[in-house]
Amino acid sequence: MTASSGTRDPWQPPRWPTDAGAAEAFREWLADPSQPLYALDLDLRGADLSGGPFVECWFSRANLADTTLRGIELWAAHCEETRFIRADLSDADLVRAVVRGASFVRAKLVGANLTKADAVDGRFTEADLSRANLTDASFLRADFSRADLSGAVVESTSFRDAVLVDATVAGMRGTVLGPVEVVPGLKLDGLELEQWFGARGAAVSVLRTQSV
Repeated sequence: MTASSGTRDPWQPPRWPTDAGAAEAFREWLADPSQPLYALDLDLRGADLSGGPFVECWFSRANLADTTLRGIELWAAHCEETRFIRADLSDADLVRAVVRGASFVRAKLVGANLTKADAVDGRFTEADLSRANLTDASFLRADFSRADLSGAVVESTSFRDAVLVDATVAGMRGTVLGPVEVVPGLKLDGLELEQWFGARGAAVSVLRTQSV
């Protein structure tokens, strides 16, 4: 409900985490949200945190499996080794988020913004990243096996040593850094990788790695 002054009521979770300790941590933070939320190692399953304003908050190693996180703001948030397994992150803001080693297995990231995200060693197996913005993000050694990247935008995006085995890339467009594993045990780079993308309906150019 919007007050007559035009200010909005403070955000509240549409559904609280099932774990009592996790729910209490959220209540304490919402009483004074001037500081970042520290939700490290918490069990947040059962929650609906859609639209939550978690800019620069900490979710490292938290369990967010099967949670609803549509439109959540995780700008520059720390989510190292966080479990987002099967979570719904449609239209989420993950700009500059640190998601190193995080698991997005079978997660829904449709339309999510991962610009400049640090997703080194991330697991995106069977995740839906259709129409996601992956500009200038780092997916070094990330696993996108059987993931849906259709319509995703890439620009100077690092897929170096990432796995795209059986990934859907139709409509993907922009520029990437390789090499990329496209079938088990085979990595492609340069023109060969561009041809691999092109044969699957993507318009992706492969940038040359600059020598140091």
